[in-house]
Amino acid sequence: MTLCGRRRDTETAAFLDWLTHIIETESVDVLLVTGDIFDNGSPSATSQKLYYQFLTAAAAAGCRHIIITAGNHDSPAFLEAPREILEALNIHIVGKAGAGNPGGTYLLEGSNGEPACIVAAVPYLRDRDIRQSAPGSSIDQKALQVRKGVQSLYQEAWGAACAMQPDGSPDVPVIITGHLFAAGGRTSEGDGVRDQVVGFIERVGADVFPDEAAYVALGHLHVPQKVAGINTIRYSGSPLPVGFGEAEQQKEVIIITIAPGMPVDIRSVPVPQFRRLTTIRGDLPTIAHKINELKDEGNPVWAEVIYDGAAIPGDLMGKVTAMIEGTGIEVLRVKDARLVAQALLAYESCEELEELMVDEVFRRRMETSDIPPEQRERLTSAFQEILSELDSEDEEGTTI
Repeated sequence: MTLCGRRRDTETAAFLDWLTHIIETESVDVLLVTGDIFDNGSPSATSQKLYYQFLTAAAAAGCRHIIITAGNHDSPAFLEAPREILEALNIHIVGKAGAGNPGGTYLLEGSNGEPACIVAAVPYLRDRDIRQSAPGSSIDQKALQVRKGVQSLYQEAWGAACAMQPDGSPDVPVIITGHLFAAGGRTSEGDGVRDQVVGFIERVGADVFPDEAAYVALGHLHVPQKVAGINTIRYSGSPLPVGFGEAEQQKEVIIITIAPGMPVDIRSVPVPQFRRLTTIRGDLPTIAHKINELKDEGNPVWAEVIYDGAAIPGDLMGKVTAMIEGTGIEVLRVKDARLVAQALLAYESCEELEELMVDEVFRRRMETSDIPPEQRERLTSAFQEILSELDSEDEEGTTI
């Protein structure tokens, strides 16, 4: 993972060490990772090394089962390549799902050797996984097909889980996983989360998940949260802040205690901050004051500086660089909010293209072309459908 071109391997390694410690001290039997495992379909050698080192460390720390499902940034083929080898460590990888193949279903034993839970592991769903194209279908018809496809697949997953229930014992609780955008989910600025689930559909409701499921573990959104206020349907969120928009979020992991015939106990464990991210906004005196406060703390910091003063600062970068000289503060990005606002109005953005999501570029293009508001929703849906089809054609899972 990178931020403004800076690699974050040190933070990632620190988090994985911390998580291994949590697994050991909390006597965690099962670890569920619901994507994204990597931030692209071709992870670096360092990222792969951290991944495999963690898996072996987690198993050595006493974790009896690890179930990993692919997210939209992952390559299903890449994740599944070592599946047979990892199975020897009770590490299960689920990269793909589709009609007739709702993912992976696992009956897991507890430390006493008795059945403890069933996990129906559903990964990220691509348009081709759940919808059959019909010539002449309208955009609304295709969206309905996708919604029905998502719900049907989760019904298949539930059926597969029920078929694994052992005879002659109380029903074993079922956990379902997913990687999608559930209705009502909150995002944060700059997190790179697309608003569609699959294809051009915006989001699905909590009603796609079977009511009988003991717990639904979701990935995709970075903000830890419940879905539709339901305590047993949750996003744990990203373990590290992905951008400056998440700098003030408290990241967490979720620990659930589950057993046949017992209510589910759910609690969150806050993740430590392994490197501070912060946004410094204001005029030059305000920026200088906030930087001095950070100096006094004496901790390493990555910062973005946004100047929004009325006066023209002149050599803003040079002034900021002088303020942080000799400190542990690194400024990764400096913006003059006045210039950016003016440039965006003229569609001569000072932002780097890589900072904008493709949906945002398309929206701005419609604005500069004076597309009537009543046409924009339909054009946006068509554009998102094209994005989905491009994703579906990419076997390696690389996102746009």
